[in-house]
Amino acid sequence: MKLGTSVRFLFPTSPATHERFRSLVAAMPKGAFIERPMGAYAPEEQARNLMEVAAAARAAGLDGLLTGDSHGASPAYAATFSPLPTVARLMSVTGDMPIGVVLLAPFYHPVLLAEQIGTLAAFAGGPLIVTFVLGGRPPQFQAFGMEERGRYYTLEGATVSPLPRVPVEIWLGGTVAASAERAGRLGDAWLTGQNATDEDLLRQLDLYREAAARAGRPPRPVLRRDIYVGASDEEARAVVGAILAEGYRGTGLDQLLVGGAETVVESLGRYRAMGFDHVMVRHIVGDHPLMLRSFERIGRDVMPRIRDL
Repeated sequence: MKLGTSVRFLFPTSPATHERFRSLVAAMPKGAFIERPMGAYAPEEQARNLMEVAAAARAAGLDGLLTGDSHGASPAYAATFSPLPTVARLMSVTGDMPIGVVLLAPFYHPVLLAEQIGTLAAFAGGPLIVTFVLGGRPPQFQAFGMEERGRYYTLEGATVSPLPRVPVEIWLGGTVAASAERAGRLGDAWLTGQNATDEDLLRQLDLYREAAARAGRPPRPVLRRDIYVGASDEEARAVVGAILAEGYRGTGLDQLLVGGAETVVESLGRYRAMGFDHVMVRHIVGDHPLMLRSFERIGRDVMPRIRDL
């Protein structure tokens, strides 16, 4: 089994904006979604933390790293790092580990993006992963002067340079059945939604495999789950319980990988039996030292035990 990580990309801009986030969560209905900002308020500390996370993922022997996309964030809430330049910087510490981005596809012109990917590939030490998703909130489209539906590009005789020097995989992500079917037809892999229930995963996995077979593509389903590996089950649940009480992603423990290393390995084994041999995890905690300690446990106690799953 392979295990990679994605990096959270929202940062509070001050203690006051962090408190603003907490008030937003408190006012939301049960089960509603809001992205949690991770810790650190100053840009230089935020950037340093991202570099340390990438180094920790590399040291843990993980099989890949993705950074995410967001646009139009209010400075009264949080700051966002643009994924493509962030990946370019993180490549200095990830070595030959696969690295890439999750992009909100409507906001990228295909020619410009192809040139940027080719440029990244010129510097990359390992394969690149470009994951496209259609998500996005109305304010993000408004920030670009776009409507949520109907825009597309028609290109004739387009050329780009440089051509990628390393392999580039195109993953498609999504949380609904149509996304799974689209990934089977068009993508090199399908990245699931992070909150999908086991029932939804099994149903969407069948659709994905059927579409991939019709398209003559080898299936590669990639499970998305959020994680925290604690010193014990009790410590992990105490840490994550406080986060869930804030309304984290509108989810519960059933859709998370939380516990000591033994518990997390057992959960990964269950997903392997469902048909997922590749999992991308993202840390639930925003506290930087807690995250780094979880990475250490993943490298020491989880990775060696999942290789033969």
